[in-house]
Amino acid sequence: MQLDLTKTAFDIDGVVVDVVTPFLRRLGERHGYVGFTHDDVTTFDIEKALGVPRTVVDELVDELLESPLEVEARPYPGAVETLTKLSLRGPLLFVTARPKAGPMTAWFRTNLPEVPEDRIKIVATGDFSKKLACLLDYGRQYFIDDHLETCRILDQAGLQSFVFDQPWNRGDVDLPRVHGWGELGRLFDLS
Repeated sequence: MQLDLTKTAFDIDGVVVDVVTPFLRRLGERHGYVGFTHDDVTTFDIEKALGVPRTVVDELVDELLESPLEVEARPYPGAVETLTKLSLRGPLLFVTARPKAGPMTAWFRTNLPEVPEDRIKIVATGDFSKKLACLLDYGRQYFIDDHLETCRILDQAGLQSFVFDQPWNRGDVDLPRVHGWGELGRLFDLS
């Protein structure tokens, strides 16, 4: 299968941006919870996965949402190269459950400096359940996301989702899965 960029959108956190690494770093530095790795985050419910109090999780998540540059959130390997090449074909659409797009607009400017600003469109829905309506509004048929529930909703609505493989989404083997940006690049026929 080959993906068409004009019919595809991407989630941000857990697909383009690694927010788990800075979360775990701050969790250890500020709150003394050390020794956790990316693989320990086996569910979206971080409180449950790591046994960390909700107040601590909320504090760190809020910081990640508001200040991705300051917390040194980095792109996943291959994301910058693949997205930069794709931007030569057309605009990139990112649909996120984040409450606002501004912090990620600055993050993309910093981390994808070769991609013109008018080639990046970020839609912040504020809630994962609103992604379907957004994707339909933009005429998108394909979506890459790390959130299983979103992928299931899209699948039931007739859209094609691709689960971006992460430790927290390995409970479902029925949905198509991509293992990193190299594989995504091949789906777009990038050589």
